[in-house]
Amino acid sequence: MDIERGVVDRLERMGLRWYVTGSWALAAYAEPRMTRDIDIVLDAALADYEGRLRPSFESDFLVNDPIDLGGRWMGGLIHKRELVRVDLMFGRTDPWARSAMERRERLEHPTLGAIWVISVEDLVLAKLEWSEGTSELQLRDVRSIIRLVDALDWPYLEGYAALLGIRDRLEAVRGG
Repeated sequence: MDIERGVVDRLERMGLRWYVTGSWALAAYAEPRMTRDIDIVLDAALADYEGRLRPSFESDFLVNDPIDLGGRWMGGLIHKRELVRVDLMFGRTDPWARSAMERRERLEHPTLGAIWVISVEDLVLAKLEWSEGTSELQLRDVRSIIRLVDALDWPYLEGYAALLGIRDRLEAVRGG
């Protein structure tokens, strides 16, 4: 966990806005599950990745070339000595992405300490969008959140699910 903590500390020192998402965020809200990597969303552009992130991390990590995922980007860090991978998602600027960055929460994570974490509602939306409705693992995570979190903001979820085109997925997991 020291390596992951070091990554988020380095992002803080760089002055980038960020939050943890995926399975590591799930551990803050619902039933945790094992994962081989940590997923971090950055408020950054491709130029930031090449100009600031790559030079900051390349002494300790193999820094993958970013992949274009249709207007948003994903890069990665693989630690040179330990089995640690960090996936970095960035470049998304749509209304939901901006809202998710604004709604991030500073939480005490069970293993990383105080970190920025995606809000629980935005985690639901991210997992539903990422799953494309077919990943049983992601859908199981969402069902766990719905079952264990009492005060979900359903109007927020329904509004952004409609905007993201995933309202049917939200309705399916809410009913199941």
